[in-house]
Amino acid sequence: MIDFHKIATHCQTALIDECLPFWLKYACDGLGGGYFDYLTTDGHTVDAHKTVARQAEQVWAFAYLYTNIDAQPDWLDHALHGADFLAEHAHTPQMGCHTYLDRIGNPTCMATSTFLPVHDPLTGARVAAAYAQIHQATGDDQWAMLAKQTFQGILRAYQAHREARLSTSNEPQPLSHLSQPLSLLRALVDARSLFAVTDWKEATEPLLDELLNEFLDKRHDVLREYVGPGGAFSNTPEGRRIATGLTMEAACLLIDVGTLLGNRKLTLQATNWCLRTCEWAWPVQPGGRKDDRPGLDRWLDWKEQPLPFIGSDYRTATDHLSALAALTNGYWHTRHPEAPRWIKRIYDYTFQHFPDEKPATSWHLLLDTHLQPVNLFKATAETGCYALIRGLATTWQHLDQCALLQPVGIRGAGIQSTVI
Repeated sequence: MIDFHKIATHCQTALIDECLPFWLKYACDGLGGGYFDYLTTDGHTVDAHKTVARQAEQVWAFAYLYTNIDAQPDWLDHALHGADFLAEHAHTPQMGCHTYLDRIGNPTCMATSTFLPVHDPLTGARVAAAYAQIHQATGDDQWAMLAKQTFQGILRAYQAHREARLSTSNEPQPLSHLSQPLSLLRALVDARSLFAVTDWKEATEPLLDELLNEFLDKRHDVLREYVGPGGAFSNTPEGRRIATGLTMEAACLLIDVGTLLGNRKLTLQATNWCLRTCEWAWPVQPGGRKDDRPGLDRWLDWKEQPLPFIGSDYRTATDHLSALAALTNGYWHTRHPEAPRWIKRIYDYTFQHFPDEKPATSWHLLLDTHLQPVNLFKATAETGCYALIRGLATTWQHLDQCALLQPVGIRGAGIQSTVI
């Protein structure tokens, strides 16, 4: 038994009352512009450097809320605060995107960066998507122009880099990460209203081809997190790794793309990925019993080898919210009979463990094996508010749609039931 309307209302309350007040109160940097990367539970900042992708994600999130949830002036002001910072500081003269900025917007390189400063596909895609969302919120064509220029520039750089990797067959090449084509395809979906239909489909096709013919292992029907040139398999811990959250994010996106393209086979295939990943990532207890407490594993080794990565036994809020968004999206479009069971199980776990008991302090990012917060940060350079806000908002919206499928109980009594 699952009550979609009740869960949707819970997502709405968590988003509006528990999470957004924290970000509206503490995230904006009034002195340097943009947003702070690191925020503790009490809203204190720890580091002044700014990751451009996190800045853009926060712009996207609040502009999306303004356009799709409620036209709250504070939400639009918050989004514009970051968008203005990006437009002024994030770009090179050729409309590339810096990966890191100092507090006042000067470009800088961080020792941990694995990408060239102006050609990180994820950064450029996030910035383009943020501009596209701001354009939807304001109707100002300058943001549409910036979105198209940014996206076209990063897509050209990405395609040139791929061609160079494929043509350099005699030299070792670094592995490609699933987040790169995924972020570019997500930006295309966010900005599709800015392109002619034929141009949008033309840009979409090579990214879909990369995802479905290189990152997808067709024999096992799983999305690999890392691949070599042309989709080559690397028998290394990274090459064998399956990222639960990224798989869910990819599946949710491909459900949308399949719907936009009228490709029901793709929509159903992506929904099946969600369900298979849930079965795989939810630990099996002795005797084969599925425990209702452990949550979703962060990573999996598809050859079932031990995982050598620090934090592999942590549970993350972003993985669980990505799973809820993907499952509810998949159920709405396919009515897959297995989806409600997993929606209920993951919802129960997520809302039991990740919300902070303190008022208006957002959610915990990571939980250890004892279900305690790993640290006191509510935002870091790796994880900001994007996945939290997007996950809660889109799950809420999908569940509102799913609730329409359920029979209503006694009229006027507010009772809902389901035979699922």
